[in-house]
Amino acid sequence: MSRRRIQEKLVVVLGMFYSYGTLFAALKADTGDAASTLALVGSMRDFIFGLSNAPAGFLVRRVGFVRMPAIGAVVLLVGMLADSLAPSSHFLFLSCSLVGGVSMSAIFTPASTVLYGRAGRRFLPVAVGLASSGAGLGTILVNLGLDTLLDTYSWREAWRICCAAFCPMLLGATLALRWGLRHQQHEDNHSNAEYQELKSGSPVRDFFQPFRDWQFVLLNIALLFYSVGFMVPYTHLVYYAEAERGLQIAGDLTSLLGGAGTLARLCFGLFSAFVPPSRLLLAMLAVQGASLIWLPFCTGATELKAFAAIYGFSSGGRVVLLSLVLNELFDPERVAHLYGLAGVPIAVGTLLGPSLVGIVYDLSGSYQNAFFTAGAIVLMAVPVFGFVILKKSKPSLSPKPQEELGSPSSDCERGRPQSSDSSPATPSKCSL
Repeated sequence: MSRRRIQEKLVVVLGMFYSYGTLFAALKADTGDAASTLALVGSMRDFIFGLSNAPAGFLVRRVGFVRMPAIGAVVLLVGMLADSLAPSSHFLFLSCSLVGGVSMSAIFTPASTVLYGRAGRRFLPVAVGLASSGAGLGTILVNLGLDTLLDTYSWREAWRICCAAFCPMLLGATLALRWGLRHQQHEDNHSNAEYQELKSGSPVRDFFQPFRDWQFVLLNIALLFYSVGFMVPYTHLVYYAEAERGLQIAGDLTSLLGGAGTLARLCFGLFSAFVPPSRLLLAMLAVQGASLIWLPFCTGATELKAFAAIYGFSSGGRVVLLSLVLNELFDPERVAHLYGLAGVPIAVGTLLGPSLVGIVYDLSGSYQNAFFTAGAIVLMAVPVFGFVILKKSKPSLSPKPQEELGSPSSDCERGRPQSSDSSPATPSKCSL
């Protein structure tokens, strides 16, 4: 399976996710509609994107890791064409927010979880890091490409050009993924058979079953605190630099956020091969919260660029670390399902965070209290997630023969080596 093709999917999806600010400015200039209305289009799309990850993660094993992103790619491209033909900005709530959000989740969730059960245990963190680095590349490439196109074309024409450019990327990525999985049909059948053993027989009960585990609930609470502050700099940093600091460095800040995020995904993927991903995520939460509190003290261009690099690096690792943490703490066979459910608190926080910061700014006329508040909320996630790490019981498994590198992994013991004198009996499943 080609990790490069997974990167291409993430380039498209998260490139669009982080480039709405560039499109927002063009929409504002062209339509003259209220900023609150146009901003809500993007916020609703991101909210629906995160919320749709839950059913996407639950259904991906039933629909397939190839069929689901293929359907999502077709719907996404049709939605982009509909965006460019929208008669008014209110139509974008249907084409951009609803269609775009759902289709992005149908591509993103399979791409983020397809490697679990297919990459070898030791190689898995590196493989996930390499694949997810496409998210950071998308932040840079799509932003810069769209900004360049908008200098020459209208936003409608620029959006159609982006649609035409995304079409061969998504098609090639889907075909390559199909080719790669074709050679692992035996392993896929074995993994799906094991997954059937985890099902209770009721789809509704299966969907909500993870919430019976209070530690998974606490993890979601920590993710809610984290996500409230996560999108704040991506939404407000450029305006803060221009309005309060008088600095025209939007391109530099955006590039630093994306570039540092790309580097973080590669680094965290490598580090996760030696350090438990849960510890890395805990450190990432602490650094992200502290950097938001430091942001109001950044007065010059150098300090703001330093913040963008630090924040981009700390927040960039979430895409690779979250799935690895779920693999470490819970059942690896259900990573896709749990990863989708974890998108719900992230969706809610993403919707609330930038809006709350905007309200605080409107009331106080300054970003200082707004950034302090966002940073404090993110830091609240640190003790909650730390408690999950400390109290998570280690699952008990029957011994299993030593796995070969590249074989499917169902080891639930946080990546620890398995005994070489184990019996070939099928191990019992970790339960949530």
